Amino acid sequence: MTLNLLDKIGNWNPQLFREIKGRLKIGNMAIASALSLCGQLLLFMYFSGQIVAPPHGEYTYPIYRTFCTLEMEGLYERQCVRNALGHFAINWPKWWLEIFEWLTFLSILALLVAGTYMLVSDLDKEERRGTLNFIRLSPQSAKTIFLGKILGVPILLYLAAILTVPLHLYSGLAAQIPLNEILCFYPAVAASCALFYSGAMLFGLTTSWLGGFQPWLASATVFVMFWISGALQLTRSAWDLLTFLSPIAMLRYLLFGVGVNKIHGFDSVYFEDLDKWQWFYSPVGTNTASGLALSLLVCGTGTYWMWQGLQRRFPNPSATVLSKRQSYWLVICCQVIFLGFALQSDLPADNCNLSGLLILNLLMFLALIAALTSDRQSLYDWARYRKQIVPSNQKLWRRYPLLDLIWSDKSPAVVAIAINLLSSVIILIPLTLFQESATEDFWGVICSLNLILIYAAITQLFLFTKTKNPEIWAAGTVGSAILLPPLVLSMLLLTPDKAPILWLSSTFAGFGFSSSFTGTGNTFLLSILSQWSVLVLLNLKLRSQLKLAGESASKALLKA
Repeated sequence: MTLNLLDKIGNWNPQLFREIKGRLKIGNMAIASALSLCGQLLLFMYFSGQIVAPPHGEYTYPIYRTFCTLEMEGLYERQCVRNALGHFAINWPKWWLEIFEWLTFLSILALLVAGTYMLVSDLDKEERRGTLNFIRLSPQSAKTIFLGKILGVPILLYLAAILTVPLHLYSGLAAQIPLNEILCFYPAVAASCALFYSGAMLFGLTTSWLGGFQPWLASATVFVMFWISGALQLTRSAWDLLTFLSPIAMLRYLLFGVGVNKIHGFDSVYFEDLDKWQWFYSPVGTNTASGLALSLLVCGTGTYWMWQGLQRRFPNPSATVLSKRQSYWLVICCQVIFLGFALQSDLPADNCNLSGLLILNLLMFLALIAALTSDRQSLYDWARYRKQIVPSNQKLWRRYPLLDLIWSDKSPAVVAIAINLLSSVIILIPLTLFQESATEDFWGVICSLNLILIYAAITQLFLFTKTKNPEIWAAGTVGSAILLPPLVLSMLLLTPDKAPILWLSSTFAGFGFSSSFTGTGNTFLLSILSQWSVLVLLNLKLRSQLKLAGESASKALLKA
């Protein structure tokens, strides 16, 4: 029966069969099962040790790691309740809820961080051994190959996670969490794993120049994102998007549903305003199904675009991660999701979540710049053979360079980034019109979008140069351009009021300084003109290099 099942898996997905055959061995399965069961046993024993009878009499609040039922005496003192037999009454729902919460945190952490490390490490080994190129030559599609890797590489991790389900279900039910809400949690875990695992595979494909540092960097990034999603309190702003990248958002729904801030004694700040939370002005904070739908929407959208990049990049490692046509749809999808989190009907008029929207847009456009910017060889091919590589049925409308800059995947990415910024302006600018500092916010948005164009031009120039590891130089330069200006200006004690032109010209307005001072129209105009001057100079330099690359070798020799 097992052989028949493996044969069916091999016929459906040969890559998955290859991974299962290499990893599902008796010894490996025994070790994974033992680690999972021992971890659950240690967790259970640890909390069993916390059920210790407190000393007789009164004691000062707070009391940690005691699960007895408490009653208030005075304002700050509590005393454990004794039952008819004289024993301390244990608050068993609270005790089981602690186990449920810690088991959830640890399981998610292991799935996301360890799974990401395993996938990126496996892809790095395939790349170094040369077997990845062999897989590229196979008749399997990129979708089949990466689906097999995502399902097969962390299969021992999946086994360990499945063994935690019985204790997880029982502890949740004992903590008075409804079964249907617990079952809603597992699809959110699967969606989050799909998002992070797809991102890990795409990261491994596009950063092979990092070598053995790849898996450590990827897993550390996932750990930081997981920590942020768990530590970030609900702000009812665009920042809440970060919590839906992991299943922590669904955990908040489960804990809020049993009223942990009232009957279990947990801190209510973690769940503050969840019942008031909205999505496009529609209340979704009290319905677990709404939370699951949002989690699936966020993770599903991210996973879809990750797979677009995987299917495009795997067959041709020199291609850009996304085509320019795909980037236009990507920006529209992301802006809709950002806007849904930002629109809250009963917030004050001076809080439109503009800073959160700007910073999320900065992160999105930095990823978009990396996904659209062509390498040196592609730009040379485009500059020299542009008219020859245009398909015959498109030569009429692709005859003009501007149209080629908009649609051609080998052309420079600056124009495509500008078009995507224009679509973002259509969404962001109306939000600034309802604010008390509408003028400052409006010009702050314009200056921020100008800076993103400057970052795109810098990245394209670095990737067109003859340097070793131009990606590292581009990333370092753009990162310095984002972080150094506010740090240097702050160290020099040049506040936005003292040097508004410098702040507006060089610092991203999403950091929240644009509304802290009142500038004149000349100040904003000079800042924008300075940014446009830098942008024109960078693009003139890029244009001259493209023109030189477009000349034939014989013409260059005759000219010399």
